[in-house]
Amino acid sequence: MNNKEPIRKHVESILWLRDELLEMDSIAKPLMGIKDWDDSVAVEFGGKKLIVSADGPYAKRLVMKSALIHASTDVVVKGAMPLFALDTLIGSEYEAREMIQSLKRQALAMEIPILGGNTFFEETEPKCSLTVAGELLTDEPIRDSTAKKGDSLLLIGEPLWGEQEERIKKAKAMFRAWFDIIMNVEIHASKDVTKGGLVSTVYEMEKKSGLEFKLNKNPLLSMTRNLDNLLVAVSPDDCEGIQAIAEKNKCRTYKVGEVSSG
Repeated sequence: MNNKEPIRKHVESILWLRDELLEMDSIAKPLMGIKDWDDSVAVEFGGKKLIVSADGPYAKRLVMKSALIHASTDVVVKGAMPLFALDTLIGSEYEAREMIQSLKRQALAMEIPILGGNTFFEETEPKCSLTVAGELLTDEPIRDSTAKKGDSLLLIGEPLWGEQEERIKKAKAMFRAWFDIIMNVEIHASKDVTKGGLVSTVYEMEKKSGLEFKLNKNPLLSMTRNLDNLLVAVSPDDCEGIQAIAEKNKCRTYKVGEVSSG
């Protein structure tokens, strides 16, 4: 696949949405909103800082494996612990029952309860959208635009591939390690590697930071496939500590590059 195609499809093709909705920030005054165009939205509510993300619609194939986990990484990567999720289902009653049973297994395993949503029965391709809300654990959301010159680029967690049980096991290890890491190490920037893979993720972080991300010649993982793990920019001095925390939590890390000047 041409590496420019994922960028065009998953990044550049929707930039008009940002311009269309930009005025909404002046109404809600979020901590992180349309202007930031990040993975999630950050708002202050009831003395708490909440991170909220909506994702999908997911095809039934992904719903039956890890859609709730996939939706939750947008919240987790910003430094928040997921509190609950809402689902929106469409399809036949039979398909909806299968999807909700799978989502329930994911919710119980990941301790992210599904507290409501909407279901529409129709003889069409079954799909599901998910909204996840979480409470920020760090003082500020970890943005995708704040990498620093000289940072190391690390991937936290294995690609969330395989059958449902395998994906859940990998995700639980990644989440445990990540929450331990952010309580002990300063993360300069972070983004989950989803639509368009590393190519699109790196492109967005580069553009927003005004810096150049140089990936290793052999990054070990696919450049265009969704990995569902976390790309972070950190001080080189913190790499060893991050890797130790990850190892303690039975989580893989990959050093994939560095940040240079723009």
